[in-house]
Amino acid sequence: MNTYSETDDSHYSAGTLSAFVIGAAVGAAAALILAPTNGRDTRAYLKRRGNELGHDAMERGRETLRTQSERVKSAIADGWERAGDAVSHVRQQGEAAYRDARESFQSGDPGVVRTNYRGDS
Repeated sequence: MNTYSETDDSHYSAGTLSAFVIGAAVGAAAALILAPTNGRDTRAYLKRRGNELGHDAMERGRETLRTQSERVKSAIADGWERAGDAVSHVRQQGEAAYRDARESFQSGDPGVVRTNYRGDS
């Protein structure tokens, strides 16, 4: 997973949404100032346009949430899989080391030192 590109993507989405909202506000202000229609028509237009923009923003937010949610789920699943693989590998190594030590001990290998130490003083 490339952390740099993930950070760029999330900043790009937030920047795009911010630019969109600012552009819409500037456009609405310009429409009010330059509108050749009466106040009632202008207010109806702005209300309709505001609702459309709000709906678009909500949809983009939902889509971003779905996308990011899937990315997080995928990252978690990959992490669990890698952790399981690592645990399995370590377990196999531990079992092999235990077998080797047990066989070495049973064969009377001179490398194994037996003591009668019981921990009593």
